[in-house]
Amino acid sequence: MKNKIPQLTTSNTMLATVVTFLLLATIITMGMLTPLIAKLTTGVELSLEASYFNNRTAIPVAVLMLLLSTCMLVGYAERRYILPIVGASSLVSVIFAVVSPFGNTPIDISLPILTVTLLATLYRIFGIYMKSRSMDTRTKIRKLSAHVIHIGIILILLGIVLSSNMKVESSAVLGTNEMTAFEGQHYQLIVNSMNSYYSGEAFRTYPGSSYTTEVIFDIYKDGNYFKSGKVEYITDFKWGQTYTTTFINRGLTEELFIAPRAISESDGEIDLYMRTVPFINCLWGGMYLMVIGIIALLFTDRRSEQITGSGSGPKNAGPSGNNNAVSSGVDERYDRMLEQEIKKRRDKRTKDRR
Repeated sequence: MKNKIPQLTTSNTMLATVVTFLLLATIITMGMLTPLIAKLTTGVELSLEASYFNNRTAIPVAVLMLLLSTCMLVGYAERRYILPIVGASSLVSVIFAVVSPFGNTPIDISLPILTVTLLATLYRIFGIYMKSRSMDTRTKIRKLSAHVIHIGIILILLGIVLSSNMKVESSAVLGTNEMTAFEGQHYQLIVNSMNSYYSGEAFRTYPGSSYTTEVIFDIYKDGNYFKSGKVEYITDFKWGQTYTTTFINRGLTEELFIAPRAISESDGEIDLYMRTVPFINCLWGGMYLMVIGIIALLFTDRRSEQITGSGSGPKNAGPSGNNNAVSSGVDERYDRMLEQEIKKRRDKRTKDRR
């Protein structure tokens, strides 16, 4: 079938992807070097927040995802359908940015693009699987492993976008044996006990080098018991600093983080910080898939090199006379093909003149 969009080829799409990736890498590198340059030239301590990078890398990342969708569809779907599909995802993102169905602009813009990219990658994997039934297992794994890496990248981006924009942070002061709710959270806490003790060797007038307050609590989710936890508030006299331990629960759909901010033993109260991060497992799952895909790709490439190397040894090469005979046979075949092609062109030219 004639290509109605001749510019829409795999090589052109890959070229656009590389250019966009270089632009993204340049933006990130400049952001990382800016504080160092400012320190060396002016002596000013400069710190760039995450919003600096998010605002500047959002468009290149979106373009990369659109190009990835295009790469996944080129060769496995009709070209006349590719641009409408990719364009439709961009249009939906613009509409979502205006309508805001999720109430969060970064999620509204990125979710349609990432969803289409994920579906396009799964479609490519399905196409490879259907076409490679006659292939051996090693070749099939080699073809699929690269797309497993792509799925990992998409899940990482989904995890970053969703978790960073949907996380809920709050704090509350808790007394002993009373249930306290945190604003915006569906978790409640009851402090069961606060036990303090000295530890380490004696230091100056203190019986120990550090003073620890251990806080044990029960966590309730939507009014139902969920889990028990413990945090510690530690004052180190020897080093003159205070630090804390934290409680982290990584669930299937979200991560719960609890840390003490301040404590008052005289009042029997503790100020706790709580953070709930949904969809953080998309990020971890994407990382695991990337590692699996990279290992599978390296393993199959190594096996391919070993097989190729073993097949090109002296045993398969044969005597030099046989090699020369094979080489001359190949040359003769190409000479015959060239003569046939020249004869066809001459006949066609003669026919056109008549």
